[in-house]
Amino acid sequence: LGAVVPLERGPDTDEFFLTFEVLGSHSNVRTEPVPLTPAPPPDVPRPPDIGLRVFDEINATMAEVTGVSPMAPEVLRTFQTVRQQLPTVENIEGFLAAHQVAIAQLSIEYCNALVDDTGLRASYFPGVDFSAPAGTAFATQVQRNLVLDPLLARVMGQNLASQPDPADVRTELGSLMTRLSACGTSCPAERTPTIVKSVCAALLGSAVMAVQ
Repeated sequence: LGAVVPLERGPDTDEFFLTFEVLGSHSNVRTEPVPLTPAPPPDVPRPPDIGLRVFDEINATMAEVTGVSPMAPEVLRTFQTVRQQLPTVENIEGFLAAHQVAIAQLSIEYCNALVDDTGLRASYFPGVDFSAPAGTAFATQVQRNLVLDPLLARVMGQNLASQPDPADVRTELGSLMTRLSACGTSCPAERTPTIVKSVCAALLGSAVMAVQ
């Protein structure tokens, strides 16, 4: 039998294989190649257990917890302005300072719409006297709780192991209200609703809302 072996890379690297059914006193003799040892699997970092809400989820969440329609003119305008600046992927390791700026802007606008709507704020914060001077409107813990209780109940989740302690959040927000109302009798007339907006935006724009 004859065969032609083509020249491809040259005599130094070209290879071919011969096998014989019978060779002398041996039949079907061949040496099986030793299988290659598989490479160890790549050592990749474990993905985070928590993620971020993305832009549409953030907008829908803020609308749900405040009761403000996402189609309210100022809210819609702000969302369209910052939409591309909000997170687009759920990977929390990709969170940037620019994302937080956009979240803060949107949360401020939702809280503005909530407090500026007299009917909505009356149902959301029953018992709060928005016409009272800030120095007296939030003078006691009971008065501050009229603002804090609805916000904590709506914004913070229930029975979650990875969120801040609600008691710690209440303390921080209460301290913020105390500092902002420290102007006494010299507070401007609109100071009381402004303080409610500030506390609302501080909680609504925090990781309590953004992380899922």
